[in-house]
Amino acid sequence: MADSIIQLTVADTAKLQAISQETFKDTFGGYNTDDDMDWYLNNELSTKRLRSQLKNTNSFFYFLKRDNQVVGYLKLNINDAQSNDQGGDALEIERLYVRPDYKRMGYGRQLMDYAIKRAYQLDKDAVWLSVWEYNHAAQKFYEAMGFTQFGDYLFTLGGARQRDVLMRKELKIRV
Repeated sequence: MADSIIQLTVADTAKLQAISQETFKDTFGGYNTDDDMDWYLNNELSTKRLRSQLKNTNSFFYFLKRDNQVVGYLKLNINDAQSNDQGGDALEIERLYVRPDYKRMGYGRQLMDYAIKRAYQLDKDAVWLSVWEYNHAAQKFYEAMGFTQFGDYLFTLGGARQRDVLMRKELKIRV
């Protein structure tokens, strides 16, 4: 397993951008046009945009490291930083990515376990995320981790509109 999970700061922007773009291209590059991918990488994963997100006190980025190498990363949001408002009692996992050479080695589960731990530390009742409707492997993983579908929404990637499935895991029993 990984040696450490470290929280990022603005000083980590360039490293965050590199892994963000690498893992996004690996995951979605084969399913989208070059123009749409370029738009997303140059806008949503730009240095300016990532730096702004790193400065947001309601967003948290983490690197998962093994032998001093970044193997994956995580982005969590609370309150008004959530990409789809699920209320103040929820934590969003907006990004959970593992680098291609490290997939299927348990690192995704390690990142997920850490996200749930952070939700408990932040006194949240639920964790939620969105996943592309055709990313069946990720959906199966999330289901195995206790998430269930509760809705969907349209995600825009460049000029393409895609359906994302919303999934949620309850952490606390509501009375």
